[in-house]
Amino acid sequence: MRPTGIGFSGKANPDEARSFSRLAYHPLAKPAAGANRLAMTAPATSTSLDVQAHGGVAPSPVVEPKPSLGGSRSGASLERADRINPYAAHRRLLPPQRVRELSRLRPWRTIRDTAWCWLGIVAAWALVAVYPTWWAVLIAVPVIGTRYYGLFIIGHDGMHRRIFNSRRATELFCDIFVLAPIGMITRINDRNHLLHHQHLATDDDPDLHKHACFNKTNRLEYVLFLTGLASAIAVLKNLFVKPAVAGADVSGSGQPGEGSLSTSAAAGPDADPTESRSAAKTPYTMRDVAIVLLWQGALIGGLTWAIGWWAYPALWLLPVYLFAYLPNLVRSFLEHAHPEDDDVADHHRLTTFLSSPVERLIFSPMNMNYHIAHHLWPSIPYYNLPTADRELRAAAKRAGKEGGPEGLTWRGSYVGYLWKYCVALPIRECRESRQRRRHFGEGSPA
Repeated sequence: MRPTGIGFSGKANPDEARSFSRLAYHPLAKPAAGANRLAMTAPATSTSLDVQAHGGVAPSPVVEPKPSLGGSRSGASLERADRINPYAAHRRLLPPQRVRELSRLRPWRTIRDTAWCWLGIVAAWALVAVYPTWWAVLIAVPVIGTRYYGLFIIGHDGMHRRIFNSRRATELFCDIFVLAPIGMITRINDRNHLLHHQHLATDDDPDLHKHACFNKTNRLEYVLFLTGLASAIAVLKNLFVKPAVAGADVSGSGQPGEGSLSTSAAAGPDADPTESRSAAKTPYTMRDVAIVLLWQGALIGGLTWAIGWWAYPALWLLPVYLFAYLPNLVRSFLEHAHPEDDDVADHHRLTTFLSSPVERLIFSPMNMNYHIAHHLWPSIPYYNLPTADRELRAAAKRAGKEGGPEGLTWRGSYVGYLWKYCVALPIRECRESRQRRRHFGEGSPA
């Protein structure tokens, strides 16, 4: 494998790389009575800014039997968990007790942030209503879009059940104040994201088309991806047509893939396996349809009455597409992407961006740029991610000095890495990866 100019790529067995099960570890998941939770304290990784320096590739995967619900995990068992998941060791960088502390919810913070985002959106609409001019629209569009993107990240925490201690309260809050304005319902649309956590960088990852390189092999494909058009069908299909991946477990049973954690673990400590299984089979209810229709009616009717017939598409659909959907797509890509063969990149897909306030406003509001901490500990709410990242980097540096394993990436600029990825194109290995996908019938690269 050739160096990409952005980071050195070690060699890996391509036939083995995709068989890793990406665990969505949740430190607050409630075990059965008498059970001991898997201890996760461990060697770790050194850090780098803008450069991925990983000195090795995870060993060949093995099939791990289901963890016993009784007794403690032996050292051999922990080593076995490391072999099945290249990120397992990094979850030990923070002590479990500290993760529990950082996972404590502060609902007032979420309510405050939600109100502040809606205040910005309403203020932008009011500006155009009072001054229906082109310059008012130019100001309003980015304000509406970026403020809704902030709301969407709050909704993302709702998908992980990290707003209120009550699952139903969390879902109701997210449905009414966050997701229904764009036609989504938490309990249905969250499955796509939870499966992404469970199966990161495997063929069962529903977001594989976002961060893998098989559909970005040259600059034309890259530009088409960044417009959002190349991924629109896949995104809509995952969210609204088949929000659960075929064969994936959403029941909490840990299947398929013995030893893997279920989506209920990523969903939150109070996730009920029975409810998760039911949600996978239940279509939209009358309650769901009513909330979505009421919101769409209010948006269309209210904006038309206050501003004009053009306000709904120009001051809602357009801002959401340009400043929420597209930045989220780009962020999802950059925080898992490397310009190299997917089979190699799959071993180090976790990235945090320490970017400027302006970039964070556009690409990662509500601390979503701290993506390593989020994937390692989905229980930590967005407002505690900066603290988690700071402690994670300190622990990683200490472990690095002691010769710990490497594999996590800290980068500087979203825009800068977009350009670096573009410069690295075309990538021959990625085109071969796409041809392999077509040859084995694994689906279209788009």
